[in-house]
Amino acid sequence: MRLVYPYCAVLICLLVTWSCTKETLVVVGDNPPYSTFNISDIKIENYVNRLFIDIIGREPLDDELIREVDRLKASGLKRETRDSIIYQLMTDTTFRENEFSYKAAFVQNLYNLAKVRCIEGVPDGDIQLNITVLRNGAYKDSLEGNWDSYYNALNQIRRNQATLDSRQAFYNRQIYYHQMFAFMIDNSTYDIINMNTFNFVRATFDELLWRLPTVQEFDKCFDMIETNQPEEIFGMLGSNKNDYIRILTESNEMYEGMIIWCYQVFMSRPPTSGEVVTLLPVYLNTKDINWVIAQILVTDEYANFR
Repeated sequence: MRLVYPYCAVLICLLVTWSCTKETLVVVGDNPPYSTFNISDIKIENYVNRLFIDIIGREPLDDELIREVDRLKASGLKRETRDSIIYQLMTDTTFRENEFSYKAAFVQNLYNLAKVRCIEGVPDGDIQLNITVLRNGAYKDSLEGNWDSYYNALNQIRRNQATLDSRQAFYNRQIYYHQMFAFMIDNSTYDIINMNTFNFVRATFDELLWRLPTVQEFDKCFDMIETNQPEEIFGMLGSNKNDYIRILTESNEMYEGMIIWCYQVFMSRPPTSGEVVTLLPVYLNTKDINWVIAQILVTDEYANFR
């Protein structure tokens, strides 16, 4: 009998041969590995790197980076682990060369950020130099009997020194972070940047509350500072510049302004109304800026884990 399909046998042999061939593994170079939770090691490393820069103002050392990345991966990027890393950088007082401790570096970073916001980041050395000049002038005034000028210089020295001392006071938990801003707007440098009462009122509203005053608010604040006239703002009564600073920095709007500040610094965007509503009640009660910052740094949006 003649074969009708002479190629069938050849085709069958080829199929059998191919099915017995071993699978070949193709490796693609420069492809970042992904964990079981579908986040690349590069993203985790970037998150740790960003935490160190934003919290203590520097990149992690190699051993710090490896340690924290391993912690995150081992826990599956759990919120608790992220919180642990964040709060360690904020509060750990273990001695570390060049920065004393994580806590000291964190406080220094917040202090620097406050100076940038209010007094253009002027170095402490410049403020100290101003104090020295004022002291020399006060000494000369005392010799010449210029007592008005003498006591004015002493007041300027006190204000400038209080600005410098606010960093240590915050470290020692003697003041809250929002209260540091009271010192940032009450010194010779701020006076020079925002000369006269008109500019002072507008600048303090803009920098602390992230808005300009209404006409009614401005008139009351101006009269309180310029003529020592008793006025009520934010539900509190004051009759001078010191009262104004106290009322402004202790108002509920100041706390809301601090939340806005945190989002602008760490997320480069303003918070949504929902984010403010979520954070504000707890912040009003605790006055804990560390908690507010941690609520931002722990998110997938900040970590770029989305």
